[in-house]
Amino acid sequence: MTQLEPAQPRVKPDNLLGVLAFLRKYPTQVALSVSLLLVNIGIEMALPQILGSAINNLGWHAEWGASFELKAYVLLFLSLVLVRTGNGIILGPIRNRLVQRTLGDIRTAIYDAIQRLAFRYHDKSNTGELISRSTTDIWRLQDFLFACLFLSFDIVVALSATAILIFATSAALGAVTLLTLVPTIALIALFASKLQPQWRKVHDLHGAMTTVIQENIAGVRVVKAFAKESAQVKKFRDKKEVFLGTLLETVNYWAARVPFAQFIFGLGLPLALWIGGRQVIRGELAIGDLAKVVFYLMAIGHRVGMVGQFTNIIQNASASAERILEIIHEPQVIKSGRRDLPALAPATTPPLTPPGRGTTGRPAFGSSPPSEEPGAAQGRPERFGRVEFDQVSFKYYDGKASLTDLSFEAKPGQTIAIVGPTGSGKTTLVNLIPRFYDVSGGRVLVDGVDVRELRLEQLRRSVSVIFQETFLFNAIVAENIAYGRPDASRKEIEKCARAAQAHEFIMELEDGYDTVVGERGVTLSGGQKQRLAIARAFLMNPRILILDDATASVDSRTERLIQEAMRQLSAGRTTFVIAHRFSTVQHADLILVLKEGRVVERGTHDELIKRGGFYSEIFEQQINK
Repeated sequence: MTQLEPAQPRVKPDNLLGVLAFLRKYPTQVALSVSLLLVNIGIEMALPQILGSAINNLGWHAEWGASFELKAYVLLFLSLVLVRTGNGIILGPIRNRLVQRTLGDIRTAIYDAIQRLAFRYHDKSNTGELISRSTTDIWRLQDFLFACLFLSFDIVVALSATAILIFATSAALGAVTLLTLVPTIALIALFASKLQPQWRKVHDLHGAMTTVIQENIAGVRVVKAFAKESAQVKKFRDKKEVFLGTLLETVNYWAARVPFAQFIFGLGLPLALWIGGRQVIRGELAIGDLAKVVFYLMAIGHRVGMVGQFTNIIQNASASAERILEIIHEPQVIKSGRRDLPALAPATTPPLTPPGRGTTGRPAFGSSPPSEEPGAAQGRPERFGRVEFDQVSFKYYDGKASLTDLSFEAKPGQTIAIVGPTGSGKTTLVNLIPRFYDVSGGRVLVDGVDVRELRLEQLRRSVSVIFQETFLFNAIVAENIAYGRPDASRKEIEKCARAAQAHEFIMELEDGYDTVVGERGVTLSGGQKQRLAIARAFLMNPRILILDDATASVDSRTERLIQEAMRQLSAGRTTFVIAHRFSTVQHADLILVLKEGRVVERGTHDELIKRGGFYSEIFEQQINK
């Protein structure tokens, strides 16, 4: 038998208490469940007393002719059995409802925590591991909650009461009971104490196996495209073999040792019959009292098995509780401020003008009321959407600097293009504006207010981001566009889709705007998904628009149409554009050239070309390809 290496349990006592804390929401149900359980235990303790008394009275009746009412004993016994059965029928649904509601609360807490956690946490985590903790680990807690609510009370109360009743019947038999019971429980506790680290390893390996499954499902097209099905099967099989090997090692460790502990207690019954039988022969103990002790010892034997089950559940659940509470108790790094953006207007759809109509009006955002006509805010002395970077530095969790001493100002309504080689910090820069990350040094200000002081939800609703990798939900097209504003009308949705050059291909779909796009938008092309993402961002009517290489997956004709729409739609709002195609950034009001996390050049396209620096160099490299 493989021996487990001794290890210190990693779990803290308050981990299991942290899980039990979820029961505080249901004090009435907990109290009722425990009360009904105690009634059952009381009945169980009374039944051997009735049987023992019946045997004694029957003996006295046979020997001396004492009165004996068999009917009374039978009715009393059956009545208690019926009460216990009815009590169990009531207890079952109450117990199950309580446990399932508590598990539901734990699931909600994990889901809330995952939504709350910053990008830094998700950068270091993988989806399969989070899924494993949110599903399998919670199911493991189901046995733990049942054990704590019922097994624990049953074991402690029943064993204590039984030992007292045996001692009250015979001190010698009570001593036999303790001499066999205490070593048995001590050994079971010792064996169980070595299991928690091993169960944690089992659960971690299960999470790794789940990750392989999740990655294979998510990347099934890549797997098939490279004919790597066999390699993926082998990868999963290897993970499975390691998981099963560790699981069997853990289970076998327990299975090989618990019977030895239970053997010690098994000696109690023959010892009790031997000692008790001698007492009965000598007339020191009534035969019915010996029968009581035998019944109680049989009940204890059942609970000794429950002790083993309980301790195994505790060690298994403590590993799951540790993994779950690591998520729930993960500190919230990005905390919301309390300030509001100045004069924030309600999120309403701007009057969109489809490209190519010859209209020169520009929609105003931020300070303009929804009823204003296009161009009404052009003469206002104050406009919103100013972004300032004041000596900003940023380091990732590994300590590697991504941005260093970055300072610039984006004026309201300007389009700021950010260019540079891969890894220069372009995406990191724009991620600091909606506070996906917090700066390591310096300040990022929106309309004169440090973003760390602003209400986080309001800030992010004022900044629309179109990511380089477009994500669509498994829902209809209209719901995907209206994700940020689910109350938007179909007319508003269609206006934004037209402006993003998406309306035409949407109408060609089977059910138009009511077509389900499939998980992650797999039924659409890359360009189609990005145009839906653009429409989704425009519907939010943000002060600040961030386009992270948003036209990378569209053809040249669609790119020109989208750029024309963007020029009209970005009027009145500050726009940040990350692009590798210089055709996308040539008309920007300001171009920031990044290299190794620093701004090495800034200016318009023409100014930078004339300067003949780093921007001109990479521009020449692209056009000469």
